[in-house]
Amino acid sequence: MIIYSYPLLLTGLCLYIVNYIIGWLLYFKVISMSKSTHQIFYAAIILTLILILIFQKLSLDSFALCSLSLFAMIILPFGKKRGIYHLVVSTIGVLLFLLILIAN
Repeated sequence: MIIYSYPLLLTGLCLYIVNYIIGWLLYFKVISMSKSTHQIFYAAIILTLILILIFQKLSLDSFALCSLSLFAMIILPFGKKRGIYHLVVSTIGVLLFLLILIAN
């Protein structure tokens, strides 16, 4: 089944933006949040990316970008929390996802 509308892409965008902003707010200690709550957003992003790969009609370029964005999210926990690695990889994941939206 191929979905021709963009609800999965928009869901992914919303989740990415919310989680990215939360990450920066946590980094600057503007807000506090339990680790499990932040992980729920993280897991939702991964699930959405997998669903996009399965159900969304993507060009080869967009499929590659989505795969790379998913890969960035999968390797994200290997870095030190609040470290440069974490900030760079999460930023790369968001930018790759934005490129998917531009490509579609």
